[in-house]
Amino acid sequence: MTVYRRTLISAIFLFFLPVSVSLSFAETRPAFIKTEFKKNGKIWQGQRQTLYVKLYTTTSFSGSTRFELPGVSGMLIMEGEDRPLLGTEKIDGVSYIFKQHEITLFPQRAGILILPPFEVEFGFRGADNKVAEQLFMTSELQVTVEKIPDIDPGRPVVTSTNFHVDDHWEPAPGKAKVGDAFTRRITMTAEDLPGMAFPPLHFAEIDRLGLYSKQPRVEDQMQRGEFTGKRVETITYVCEQTGTFTIPATGIQWWNPKTETLQNVILEAMTFTVAANPLLEKEGHVETSQATPGGFPWKWLALFFFSAPVVTALFLQHRKKQRHSSQPMDEENKLFEQFHKAAGSHDAEATIQALLHWLDYSGLSGSTGSLACFSMLAADPQLDKETGLLETALYAEKQGEQWSGELLYTAVQRARKKLKHQNSTIEKCSLPALNP
Repeated sequence: MTVYRRTLISAIFLFFLPVSVSLSFAETRPAFIKTEFKKNGKIWQGQRQTLYVKLYTTTSFSGSTRFELPGVSGMLIMEGEDRPLLGTEKIDGVSYIFKQHEITLFPQRAGILILPPFEVEFGFRGADNKVAEQLFMTSELQVTVEKIPDIDPGRPVVTSTNFHVDDHWEPAPGKAKVGDAFTRRITMTAEDLPGMAFPPLHFAEIDRLGLYSKQPRVEDQMQRGEFTGKRVETITYVCEQTGTFTIPATGIQWWNPKTETLQNVILEAMTFTVAANPLLEKEGHVETSQATPGGFPWKWLALFFFSAPVVTALFLQHRKKQRHSSQPMDEENKLFEQFHKAAGSHDAEATIQALLHWLDYSGLSGSTGSLACFSMLAADPQLDKETGLLETALYAEKQGEQWSGELLYTAVQRARKKLKHQNSTIEKCSLPALNP
């Protein structure tokens, strides 16, 4: 009986031995990835979140890592710019070296948001010391985003532990004459928030007061994974007629996720009076009849002094266009093709950046490089709709109709062709620059 028991135990051991060895061998993978999402308390609308993507290999890495980041409605997704963290780790007795990347997420609206699986590709050296490229897929990530309490949905909100706004006028509004201009620069800075994630500011038009907005300037700094974002909004007001004007106060809501407090940063109202311009009044009352022989041409002298700055600015603009035209058209075509590629990727952030880069170089919206000016000049309702859907996907709290990269590209391509044959019309969007 004892001999039989020993024989049975030996048979069972020999039967399972190959399986055990096979499992141990299967676990020793030459390369794989892991993702880790660290949730520290509540996730608030607009608050920065980090997804860690760790690459492992038993040999060594080769080349750079490629991420195929998806587009998610209501979420801004950015690849970290800092160098990845390198280290070693032992898993189930096997030594690996790892490379840790950071993917930064900014949920733009409350609710349940889903980050679908995305591709990660990297190279490593195989057993034969040859470089092997392998493609991996991450796991789906689902996050629940808290709604900020008591906010006004009709006004912009910034989520940051530190937020500052500088409202600067140049010159300061005071006594003015028809034709004068005031430039307002609103500089917003915040920690843990890139400039592209700031909500856009909107200013209502005022009757008899021209309003021109430049494309916002974004400047970011990142050190050791910490963001400091800056966004500069520039608005120029042109005094078109006499009267007293008030630019109403407006506010930016600031939610501090650390203290869970909501503050209202106020941009003060500004009131100023515009008087008649004597030069323009004199010009308006000059008789239209021809000057008497030998008389001094005061009309033309006044016209010269009034129009000299405009003529000079237009001349400089013309010289700028000449410099652009002297450069190969291939550059403009190249930038437009980059926009086409970005639109085809359905990545809203990449698409808007490529579109603005091409627009600024092309000059098809005047010297402002403004998407709104480009759309106005094109006078194409479809272009208005598609650019509006793109901006809604980037910045709006509530999402409606989905934007289409193909439809947007088609509308922009049509406007590009149209405006290239209407260069004279483009000048009217460049006039605000004459009053810096």
